[in-house]
Order: sequence, then C-alpha cells, then structure tokens
Amino acid sequence: MKKIIAIDQGTSSSRAILFDETLQILRMDSEKIESQFPNSGWVEQNPSDIIASVIKTVKTVIDNDVVALGITNQRETVVIWDRKSGMPIYNAIVWQDRRTDNVCKDLRLRGYQGLVEERTGLLLDPYFSASKIGWLLDNVENARQEAEQGNLAFGTIDSFVLWHLTEGRVHATDITNASRTMLFNIYDKKWDDDLLNLFGIPRSILPVVNENIADFSETSLFGKKIPIKAMIGDQQAATVGLGCFRPGMVKATFGTGCFVMMNTGQQADRSKSNLITTIAYTIDGLTTYAKEGSLFNVGTTIDWMKNNLNLLESYNDLNKIKEETNNVVFIPAFTGLGAPYWNSSCRGAIFGLERDTDSNDLIMAALKSIAFQVRDLLSAMQLDYPNKSIELLKVDGGVSQNDWLLQKISDQLRLKVERPINVEASAFGVACLLSLSLGDFKDFAAIDDYLKIDKIFEPKNDTVLIDKEYASWTGAIKKLLS
Repeated sequence: MKKIIAIDQGTSSSRAILFDETLQILRMDSEKIESQFPNSGWVEQNPSDIIASVIKTVKTVIDNDVVALGITNQRETVVIWDRKSGMPIYNAIVWQDRRTDNVCKDLRLRGYQGLVEERTGLLLDPYFSASKIGWLLDNVENARQEAEQGNLAFGTIDSFVLWHLTEGRVHATDITNASRTMLFNIYDKKWDDDLLNLFGIPRSILPVVNENIADFSETSLFGKKIPIKAMIGDQQAATVGLGCFRPGMVKATFGTGCFVMMNTGQQADRSKSNLITTIAYTIDGLTTYAKEGSLFNVGTTIDWMKNNLNLLESYNDLNKIKEETNNVVFIPAFTGLGAPYWNSSCRGAIFGLERDTDSNDLIMAALKSIAFQVRDLLSAMQLDYPNKSIELLKVDGGVSQNDWLLQKISDQLRLKVERPINVEASAFGVACLLSLSLGDFKDFAAIDDYLKIDKIFEPKNDTVLIDKEYASWTGAIKKLLS
C-alpha cells in the first residue's frame, strides 16, 4: 500500500503525519518549538531547532512504503542562511514579530502602500516578510555584503526545510509562500524588481518559485530516496484540507493565531475592508485567489492565561467554563492587532474589571474576544462581496476543539460552523496535494468524499444579547485605538 508523509512545520510545533492512500492517519509525531522574545514586540525561533524537529518527527513516522513527501509551514517567518554551510546568520524572525513597524510606517507615509497592495495584494505591515529580510541584511554584521556577493540565501520556512532535506541542492519555494513576502507580484507571478528595490533586497538571495504541486526534488535523509512533490503555506493548505474549493467558501483555522480565508476563484480584486488578497493555490497553471484576515493572538492568548496568569491548570479547564453575564472585555493585542484594524503599535487591554471579577470572567472574556474578532473579519468579507451570501464557516486547528467557543462564534456570526473529525487540516491539505500529484485523485472534487464531519454548530442564543456583547467589543476597540 502506498503511503505519504505530510510535514507540518507550525509556529508552536513541528509535526509529521503518515497517511495511507485513502488519507487515513496511520502515525503522527509532534515536537514543540520554543519562541524567544528578546525585546518588546520581537519574536524569534532557532532555525536549527526547527530543522532538528522536522527530521526527528519524520524519522518517527517513516515507513518503507512511503512514496512521496509534502511540506506545509508557518508563513512569513524569515530565515537567511549561508549557502555553503547551510547555517543561519541569525534566528528566524517569526511572522508575529513587530520590530520593523517603523520601517513600514515610514513607507506608508512616503506613499508606497498603493504600490505594495497593487502588486502583492498585501498591506504594508511588519507581519509580512520583506521588512524582516531588510532588517537582517542591515543589522547582522556583513550580511548585506555577503548577500550582494551571492553567498547568502533567503527563505520562508518551507524553503529552509527543503534546503536541508535536499542537503543544500535545492533553493526553492512555492507560490503561496512567495505571495506572503511582500516581494512577489501575485498577478504576474514573479518577483517584483520595484519592490526588491524598495526594500533593498538583492535578487540573488531569492528562491525559485514553483506551483504547489511540482517535482521539488527528493530527500535521502531517511534511508531511501523520497520525492518531495508538494509545498504550500499552512493556511492555504487548510483551505484545501477543509474542502474550500469553490468561490465563496470560507474557513477559519484556530492555532497560534486565527486565519480566516475565503476562496474567490480567479477573482483578485483589492479589498475595500482592510483584508488582504492572496494566492490560495496554483495547480497546472491555474491560480485560485483568496481574501484573508489574520488575527495574531489566539492560542497565544490561551497560553498566556495558563502560563503567565495561572488561570488554567490545564487546557482541558476551558471545557469547564461557566456562561455568566459580565462586562469584562479583553482585547488580546499582545503584538498589535491584525485585520481589519492593522495597528501594530497598540497593546492588549482589559475593560470592565470590577471588585468581583474572577478567573472565570477573564477566561470567558478571552474566549469571547476570539468570537468577536472572527465576526470583525466575516463582516469585512461580506462588505467586500455584498452579493455573495456566506452560509457556512469551516473550522480547524487545536483551539477549534472547544465547543463553547465554536457555539459563541456561531451565535456571533449567525452562521453554521462545521468542524471536521480531523482538525489537522493543514497536514490533510498537503496530503491531498500529494494524492493529486500521484494520480490517486483526478481533481479536488474527489477529496470531498474524504472530509468527515465531527460536529455542526448552529446559532441559538438571543440576538439582542449577542449584538449587545459585540457592541461592547467594538466600543472597547475604539477606546484602545483612540
């Protein structure tokens, strides 16, 4: 029986999942990844730890019958390494990092937002890769000189993993990860010289860009030669893994952050509501686009409550939350706010604290903040596409296993919320691409048969109360940003 491996290199962990040819999970291994916070707003990871974790997890699940391997990854995170040694010149700068906020502000003030959005679909924000690359070249000793001499390579995590799996033979990325760098023209589908000049980045450090299904090369690190036949950013992979193949279908992935993505087909209009336009996937020359809104702190908010405030003994305590009426509003802007506000300098706040506020109130306010932010994003999508009726939100990710939260989201959106049995949709998505590459599936339609639903949540709570709670949220946001 043919088997395939999906590598899912995420912000908080690296996972390797072994699938059979019917896309059933046979084995899975996970290795935690630690983040470092050397300064306020800075978030880094050790690239060597990332590679070690990927290799360890693959070795744990490997099987003699494995015929192909695919990679999905945390997007926007930046690594620059020496081409000869493969050693990074600095830590990986993670997508959450805000150190280049002033660089982006300056470029906006100089009128470059229009150029960036017109070419990339993105907003000028430190979330994306370009300003991080510039920071590394300007702040690591001799980095710019070495880069201009062709001695350094840049990549998002997919490129860095691929480089090491191929033992330095291949420097490549896929089109979805390239589309998150703020250097890639998503319409011409190539690196943009004007943007490279704007951010001061030499073309020599860039990887080759491939479609999501391609012959990326092969790895010999695991006892046999295994072809690497698919790569895709984690949120785009989840879009595939949740079956959002048709325009108007929407998914939300709840992990370290939350990422809401709507398939827009071949339509790639600029957003009127502070969302971004991005590439969902490109297969056989056909590019499918998406609108996306990103929330920076979801899983990190829960970790903060558990590890910093000791409000939770274990994550299972979230299932014991008691629904009570209170006026506490929590805004988890630890690293600023993402869409639709795009404010990288604001920080978290709690409103409405009273003498009898207890831990349950704070936990409930934190979970509600996730639901309110998802409503912010869906409202923005509806404004961009007033003639498209969103009828269902598909969800995945570790935080999506909390029933109370999904019910609250369903109530806020007045939509059905659908959770699959397998909430590892990113890994499942890259497994689907591998199956397509091997000819096991004719097209995406065949994947629908493998999507198993765990539970559907339907709106049931009082509309007046729901809108009152949301009004408290929007009022708190206005106070924070004023």
